[in-house]
Amino acid sequence: MTYIEYMNQLWRSALLSPLPASEIALFAYLVNESNKRYWKMPFVRSTTRICEDLRLSRQTVITARKHLAERKLIAFTEGKSRHLPSNYTLLEWTDDLTVGLTDNLTHGLTHIKDKDKHQNKDSSIKERREIFDSRNGGEYGNSKRKENRRTCPVPAEGTDYDGAF
Repeated sequence: MTYIEYMNQLWRSALLSPLPASEIALFAYLVNESNKRYWKMPFVRSTTRICEDLRLSRQTVITARKHLAERKLIAFTEGKSRHLPSNYTLLEWTDDLTVGLTDNLTHGLTHIKDKDKHQNKDSSIKERREIFDSRNGGEYGNSKRKENRRTCPVPAEGTDYDGAF
């Protein structure tokens, strides 16, 4: 692969889910390092040197490296000491972008199916409640008919309110 193809691969990955700036910087750095070595892989680079060059903390570089590996953009073997640095390999994505998507889609569809099942159940309960309410003349079975209400005599104008009861 060429330099631009690796970078295009990074941006395609970013379209699937956003990338933090530290991961973008690390990937671009590793592509540049591989280019300097005429694309011979794996290549070695110390984590300390990467931290110094990118001006990132060690933990940030380690986290970014782990996330890039999870996205299958790189593969790495962590170094054992300062004298045995980490090995890096840039990975190529396959043209078949459906690899690994089938399980995710099936899980997503099952989740949607279950969600629809619960929504249909809730809507059928609501419909039954509305039918019941319309028969009884009110919401949730509360009748609005006058014959079911207690009525109080309303005093005529000018009469004493207390005397009406």
